[in-house]
Amino acid sequence: MKKTSKAGSRILKGAKQALAFARGEADLKKFRIHVPADVDVKDIRRRLRLTQDEFSRRFGIPQGTLRDWEQGRRRPEGPARALLMVIQHEPKAVERALAHAMS
Repeated sequence: MKKTSKAGSRILKGAKQALAFARGEADLKKFRIHVPADVDVKDIRRRLRLTQDEFSRRFGIPQGTLRDWEQGRRRPEGPARALLMVIQHEPKAVERALAHAMS
């Protein structure tokens, strides 16, 4: 059997960790979550095929705030960026959570 290189071992370890994380089996205390500094809000909204009004109402973001983000007058801060990333990747989960909060 061929010995794995140091780089290969690190790549394999990272892949195993990513799989465990994706399956929900990872110890989240050992991971640091990265929230990007820039989020393309307009792109997220357009990919969901929503108007500004629809996006605003669906996700509880004031329409003026959404407009300012899209036009570059303001940038989403940390928690808003995190929410936007979840909306980008799992919009139905956000919708379920917000609908549950309203009931």
